[in-house]
Amino acid sequence: MTDSSTDEMAWRCHANCIEYARDIARMSRFNGAIEERDGVLLFASGSDFPVLVNGAYRLDPDVDADRVIDLADAWFGERGRGWSMCTSSWKGADQDLADAALRRGLFPTADTPGMVCEARLPDAPTPAGVELRVLTSEEDQVAFTAMLDEAYTSLGLPTGVFPMVMAQPSRPQPAHVVAVGAFDAGALLSGAVVMFSHGIAGVYGVGTAEAARGRGLAACVTRTVTNIGFDGGAPYVTLQATSMGEPIYTRLGYRELYRFVNYSRFV
Repeated sequence: MTDSSTDEMAWRCHANCIEYARDIARMSRFNGAIEERDGVLLFASGSDFPVLVNGAYRLDPDVDADRVIDLADAWFGERGRGWSMCTSSWKGADQDLADAALRRGLFPTADTPGMVCEARLPDAPTPAGVELRVLTSEEDQVAFTAMLDEAYTSLGLPTGVFPMVMAQPSRPQPAHVVAVGAFDAGALLSGAVVMFSHGIAGVYGVGTAEAARGRGLAACVTRTVTNIGFDGGAPYVTLQATSMGEPIYTRLGYRELYRFVNYSRFV
């Protein structure tokens, strides 16, 4: 792969992640907000938690780092909440943002690998007793939200974040998003989402209920949504791995492309 094609891959992977941030605000419907101005994306959700679900991305690399922070501080200050600045380490493009964040009192809250998978994964059997299917109903969405809310407490998120972000179960699933769940005796134990944008696909919201861990369910749902991405025409699929998920994704065939780093302002 040439340097230019790898640069394009990194750009598309990060752009897909930015699009998911927009979708976080859209999921919150009337309680969410999106504003793009002066080369900066600002997004807010139905939750006031400052990490992951309220934040800023620099869209124009020529925008001064302090200008990004000034815009975000003012915008979120009007809402009385904290926020996170989301950066990519690819070729040091956001190093000035990282430096400015630390200088101005934001705290590092996440440093995770932005990973990429470049080939469809081999099919594998579903774990015994598990039904794997695409989530289509309002009931499915409510169950998926509750599962994520429990699962992500292991990573330090307080309970209640996901229900406030995904508080509109009657909202039709957009065509560019597919969610998959793993069920046992009718209970949704694990799930994941794949989102198409910028000519590729990205995997998000991978989670497994704590009591169901160790059964290979996270690998199963990740494999499924990854292959949905490839079958939908994506030349590669990206994700941002948590510390719990990274070993699973590496075994499946993902590799690290860059670091995805968050710096957060708490109020």
